[in-house]
Amino acid sequence: MGKLGRAGKILLNSIVAIWKGEFLLRLRADRFLAHILYTFLLLGVIIWVSLLIDTTMNNVEKNYRRISELRMEQSLLKYEMTQTCGRSAVAKRLAAMGSQLREPENNATKVSAK
Repeated sequence: MGKLGRAGKILLNSIVAIWKGEFLLRLRADRFLAHILYTFLLLGVIIWVSLLIDTTMNNVEKNYRRISELRMEQSLLKYEMTQTCGRSAVAKRLAAMGSQLREPENNATKVSAK
């Protein structure tokens, strides 16, 4: 039997042992079963925590994008508000309503009491 035949036999025996549930016993790993279980538990916790971190980071990125959109929307609304509250806009609206109110032609005079 060559090396390839021996490797095939070992592989076949390992598959049969896994199927029967004797693989860890054949490797004599029963002494370290608690360590193996602890290692798998730690790996599971690490995977779970990294998934939580990934989900949190995705939420943070979404919130940053949303905040940026809201800031742009706020600046547009602020611009529109200043356009509608400006002197020229108010004068146009008053003229459209038929009001006689106009901007003063002369500067205001200061009246002082002596």
